[in-house]
Amino acid sequence: MSKISVDKLMDVSETSLLTAGARYLESLKEDGIIQDKKIIDIFNNLDYTVDPSKISKLTQVAIPVRTQILDTQTQTFLDKNPDGVVVNLGCGLDTRFARIDNGHVSWYDLDLPQVMEIRNNFFKETRRYKPIESNVLDLSWMEKIPKNKPTLFIAEGLLMYIPEKDVKALITNIKENFAGSEMLLEAFSPFLANNKKLHKDFRKRETGFNWGIESGKEINNWFEDNVFVDEWFYFDKYRNKWPIHFRIASIIPKMMRVVKIIHLKF
Repeated sequence: MSKISVDKLMDVSETSLLTAGARYLESLKEDGIIQDKKIIDIFNNLDYTVDPSKISKLTQVAIPVRTQILDTQTQTFLDKNPDGVVVNLGCGLDTRFARIDNGHVSWYDLDLPQVMEIRNNFFKETRRYKPIESNVLDLSWMEKIPKNKPTLFIAEGLLMYIPEKDVKALITNIKENFAGSEMLLEAFSPFLANNKKLHKDFRKRETGFNWGIESGKEINNWFEDNVFVDEWFYFDKYRNKWPIHFRIASIIPKMMRVVKIIHLKF
């Protein structure tokens, strides 16, 4: 059987290979932060070799840490809402559905056509699993999501690439169309978003960052009511795994908060 080409992954979509590659490498370790069997299966069937030397030590820790935070919080949502809906925006080569499917959740993975074409080799549409080919900013995808169930939206490795006005419009539309829904999103601080040179993995890529906030509490300023619930900072987790200079820098509160997962409820 011939391996699956990844040539169509360009621009922002190419980052899905970087982040999935970090999960793949971590899952090969006996003491890895995560164990993702599905991502190993995917890379075994892609015409692509993960080069550890091209993934920085920072990224190699950060991606498994964010994966674990999001897995834990998604599981918490499903524990409360076992037959709820999860919508994974800009899913890339994420395999969360395979890891935490409880046999009842309705799951929607959404990304650009070139990404979904590759995903469709590994995830088949079923009654409970639905792939959606769409740009996340083309809000017509919302018409495909049921509005009568508890719903969790996930935006992992996505919103930092989008200008603030579009991030605000996206979150506002989710709030207005899915009352009572929740959202888990990854965010950089402005310092990290505005200094591409700090990201070894992105210095030579055309992909840039466009949005960052110090805390998820700032999103409350976009609305009349409070939507912020909680946030989790990456440098709080697995401190012995981070490169030493990042451990030292993270003693400074502002540096501790440079990358996080934010929980909103509408």
